[in-house]
Amino acid sequence: MTNIEEQTSYCLSCPRPRCETGCPTRNHIRDFIHCLKENDLPKAAEVLYAVNPFPELTSRLCDCDRQCQGHCVRGIKGEPVQIQQIERYIADHSSRPQLDQTVNGKKAALVGSGPSCLAAARDLYQGGWEVHIYEKEEKIGGAILTGIPAYRFDHSYLDTIAQELQEAGIVFHFGCTVGKDIALKDLQQDYDAVLLGIGAQVERKYGMEGIHATAGLSLLYDLNVLHKDYRHFHRAIVWGGGNVAMDCARSLKRVLEEVIVVYRRSEKEMPANRDEIEEAKAEGVIFRFLSNVKGLVLDEEGRVKAARCIRMELGEADASGRAAPHEVEGSEEELPADLFVAAIGQSVDLSLLDPQLAKGETHHSSLPKVYLCGDAYLGPKTVAAAITDGRLAASEILAGE
Repeated sequence: MTNIEEQTSYCLSCPRPRCETGCPTRNHIRDFIHCLKENDLPKAAEVLYAVNPFPELTSRLCDCDRQCQGHCVRGIKGEPVQIQQIERYIADHSSRPQLDQTVNGKKAALVGSGPSCLAAARDLYQGGWEVHIYEKEEKIGGAILTGIPAYRFDHSYLDTIAQELQEAGIVFHFGCTVGKDIALKDLQQDYDAVLLGIGAQVERKYGMEGIHATAGLSLLYDLNVLHKDYRHFHRAIVWGGGNVAMDCARSLKRVLEEVIVVYRRSEKEMPANRDEIEEAKAEGVIFRFLSNVKGLVLDEEGRVKAARCIRMELGEADASGRAAPHEVEGSEEELPADLFVAAIGQSVDLSLLDPQLAKGETHHSSLPKVYLCGDAYLGPKTVAAAITDGRLAASEILAGE
């Protein structure tokens, strides 16, 4: 019996599959696994691609332990079905359905080429629309390209998606920043619909300013896109406990001697993927749990010398469902470092494109013809959530809502 046969046979084919309720794309997991049990890979691919056009992304980037696999009934008393591996097998051994089109004369401009806009582009094109994608970088992918290190995700999957969409007839305008190189109002004038998938682009630093104090996604952009050399630093502090913090810490550990993650709760409460945390530990990243940053210590020229930290203790659960951290009086200390990275979340600021731009009750914004999708609509979410939201936004555009 092959490994994939063992994995699929382990699935109970539940009448009410809990795994599907945990999947942001609402993949028909039970059904595509059943097709593999019947040795029908083409049918399994048909079932998967009908819901999720980019399983090569979700099967490598999703936090499966909190999503599909985290809801698997077999995981209650044992190991869950390895849904992520099964989805990856289908993606790697089948082809995405080709796009075909009956042109209806309508045109859409999509701003950004992250997974939400890529998913929307396919559906709009399939619906007869001429689709143009405006991307400020020279490649597609959005935060996948700029924020996820190559050691964790092979960017050639993005190249394949771009090639397929271009060959189908979708037009890309690379190196074009809307609001700088072309105005949003010009897109409103030239297109029947404008879909903004600009992400959650505002990084939080909570006043932690100084030379060599940066934000998480900015650091990852420096490393992944600009390929800046950080080897002249010696000790870095990464403040935060999410996936961006883990990507920053693991990336820096590849070039620096010492990297410390400061997180205000315990390891149990960390929102990062469990695998990412364990791999960071194995690579030598140091974790200081139940510790928080109060401020930075700068030298005479404004360069980072240390972070002022304070010990924390946990109390009752807060609105997030996690134990709320509280400062331990009199426990402040200085933690030396010459590089500080604040990886503590992002937010959306639509006014950067137009002061009148605001989120509406649906994906249609406050401006005529302008729609929102992905993180720009949902706030920071997962790749799977972005794909689903892009398709929902496209359906509203196609319906004329």
